[in-house]
Order: sequence, then C-alpha cells, then structure tokens
Amino acid sequence: MRIILRACASLLTVLFLAATCHGADARTYYKQGKDSAAKGQYDEAITDLTKAIESNSKYYQAYNKRGKAYAAKGQYDEALADFTKAIELNPKYSQAYNNRGNAYYDKKQYEQALADYSRAIELNPKSHRAYTNRGNVYYDRKEYKEAYADYTKAITLSKKNDSAYFNRGLIYYALKQYDLAIADFTKVIQLNPKDPAAYINRGNAYKAAEQHDKADADYIKAEELSKPK
Repeated sequence: MRIILRACASLLTVLFLAATCHGADARTYYKQGKDSAAKGQYDEAITDLTKAIESNSKYYQAYNKRGKAYAAKGQYDEALADFTKAIELNPKYSQAYNNRGNAYYDKKQYEQALADYSRAIELNPKSHRAYTNRGNVYYDRKEYKEAYADYTKAITLSKKNDSAYFNRGLIYYALKQYDLAIADFTKVIQLNPKDPAAYINRGNAYKAAEQHDKADADYIKAEELSKPK
C-alpha cells in the first residue's frame, strides 16, 4: 500500500491513481481559490477554482465558490451557471440555492430569487442569511408584513445579524414606530460601530420622534465616519 501511495508522486502508476492525484490537486486549487476570494482577488480565485473543477468535475463546492467570485465581479450569468451546476451535482446544497438567489436578486429577477431563498430555507431552516435575503425580496416588493416576519426570524436565529436589524429598523421607521426603529438601529451600531448608514437612519428616527439633540449627534457621527482617511 505504501508503494501505491508513493506512486502518485513518482508517476509510476498514473492511470491507476489518477483519481487520487486529481482529488489532491482539486483540494489544493480549491483552497488557493478560497483564500484569494477572501482577499478580494477574484480573478485569481476564478483561475484556481477553474483548475479545481478541471481536476474534479463533480466538485460542487468549487462551482459554488467560483460562482460567488463571478458574482462579486458582477458577472451574474456566469455566477448563475455555476450555482446551477452546483445544485445539479448536489440538489440538497442549501448554500448554492441561497447564492443563486443572491445573483437573481442582483439581476432584479425577484420571483426566481424568492424561490431559491425559500428552497434554501427548506433545506436549512436555521439559515439566518436565507431568511434575511428573502426578507429583502419582500421588502423591495413592498410586502412589509412578510419582510418583517423574515427579518425577525433571522434575528431569532442569529443575534449578530446586523443586516436583519437594519432592515427591520427601516420597516419600523416606515410604520412610524420610531422607538422600535431606534432600538434596531442602536443594535446595528453595537454590532458595527463604524457603519455611517446606521447612524443616519437612527438620526432620522430620533428626528421623527422629535429628539433633535440625539438626531444631530448621530448625523455628526455619520459624517465623521464617512470622511476619507
């Protein structure tokens, strides 16, 4: 057995061990692509993830990761193709449904996005990201009751989901429930103290609640955070 394992490196039995060698290459390229994507080096990530796929055509995680890199570059059609391939290879891969939903959402294809987010939730009911994303579709369609329910569910699943707090705060503000909006934007600030948008929106809620001193303080803080460094 030890001789066979060495053969992968020495090329003595390439045909017999092709799958093993290719599997190792695929994992290496996948890790390199993942690391590049984390640094925002999407072209490099796509190159390595493509090599991973060429080494292992059934590597559904690599298709999913490459799809995210394409989406980050705004190449949504390529991203959709990769997410769809990942789903074909693993129909229960909830992340790919969520990510494909994001690509559809960015293309404003809301029906397709809604279907994918719902499927992601079915496969993984604890996915706070999928609930948040589906809530965004409902929000954009002005279906605020459904959006509120999804944001609240997302918050229940993850107390650190600043996006869900922020968007629910927008709903409270629209409903003129200013105290609740202030509470949600305050939570966003606690989770992400350098988010100027959270200060601006909390300032708006304070202003609507006629707490003008607090509103002015938030606007000043937002301006400070927005200054180029």
